[in-house]
Amino acid sequence: MPVETSVVQAFDPATATLPQWLTRIEAMHPSEIELGLERVKQVGERLACLRPAPLVILVGGTNGKGTTSAFLAALLRAQGLTVGVYSSPHIHRYNERVMLNGCEVADDDLCAGFRAVEAARGDTSLTYFEFGTLAALDWFRRQQVDACVLEIGLGGRLDAVNIVEPDISLVTSIGLDHQAWLGDTVEQIAFEKMGIARPGKALVCGQPNPPATARTTAESLGAVWIGQGSAFSAERTEQGVDVCFTSAQGETVWQLPAPHIPHPNVATAIQALALLQRLPDQDTVARVLADLRVAGRFQSFRHRSGLLLTLDVAHNEQAAAYLSTRLPEVDGLILGMLSDKDAAAVFRVLPHAEQTLVVGLDCWRGLSGPELAQKIGAQDGVTAVADVAAAMAQLPLAGHWLVCGSFYTVEAALEVIKQEPEQWNSI
Repeated sequence: MPVETSVVQAFDPATATLPQWLTRIEAMHPSEIELGLERVKQVGERLACLRPAPLVILVGGTNGKGTTSAFLAALLRAQGLTVGVYSSPHIHRYNERVMLNGCEVADDDLCAGFRAVEAARGDTSLTYFEFGTLAALDWFRRQQVDACVLEIGLGGRLDAVNIVEPDISLVTSIGLDHQAWLGDTVEQIAFEKMGIARPGKALVCGQPNPPATARTTAESLGAVWIGQGSAFSAERTEQGVDVCFTSAQGETVWQLPAPHIPHPNVATAIQALALLQRLPDQDTVARVLADLRVAGRFQSFRHRSGLLLTLDVAHNEQAAAYLSTRLPEVDGLILGMLSDKDAAAVFRVLPHAEQTLVVGLDCWRGLSGPELAQKIGAQDGVTAVADVAAAMAQLPLAGHWLVCGSFYTVEAALEVIKQEPEQWNSI
């Protein structure tokens, strides 16, 4: 493409800004996604970043990766460790993908990582995600962090993050999503997710009663299966959550405060750290859990009028169904989705609402409001609106509304809130 060629020709790695780097790596590869590890692993070996820290935790799954990773990192930091976290996608800024001790990495540091990858790759073609993954791993290595928590981007077996050598692997959940890449059944998807297992290392599965291919795949790779429902579990109570896990001391049950993240993910993270002998004491875990908030995951704001708004990036059927267990009913929904998602299935299991505003998303694969309305079918109380900002302008002064369907939907809602800081309070 002529525009892309001119961008590449005018590019100077030594002086390029972060926006210029991102524009370049978007234009470098003809496909947004190219599954496979051979190319990216070769470059990773040249960078010597396949083992970016003394402790490496790999986190995969359909839903719950972000909250599980955030909890793991917070518990490790509470022990005085320097912790790097790599995750995707971001909500506001690319920098959110690369975190050091809970803070976004600076533009200059990201550019340094990109320069290192550019120098090492030679004529190897890399996708946007592969380039960014290698840059993050190399930067963590050079910072000599104590631990890395690395989130799988898509699937597992062939995802670029899977080039690393982890001490333990976690799969938080298994559900239908990204079927064009991972397969049309949960059995096929489980096979892909479990591809992050390693011989002789634990594979912690946070999905109770997972598809049969989950355990058989992990064990065929030589991993030690640690499943929720057998080795560990979590149960919501009136006081909070009871977590049962297995450690060197045997089976232990802790009563913990009500979390702001899904309780199965709490147990998955605790079990993983117990196996690594890196689990803090109960009081520390309780304190960290009570303080933990993750942007876009069951995140709530109160408007000065009294309106309560909850935001969640749920964008597939499994995530939407979990939302309904926490919010069986709301007064209204703002729903925006991408074209490759099963919008009808998601809408069927979302919390019941008397009114739904379906909104357009101005991004690649984004559906317009009318397109989304058509996908979910004619429904009473469903109105198509141009975008999230227009929908939020129509909200009543009271009640409880849920915003969900995509990272892009939540991003747009947070931008509206950011523009009116005197009107909204985080709760």
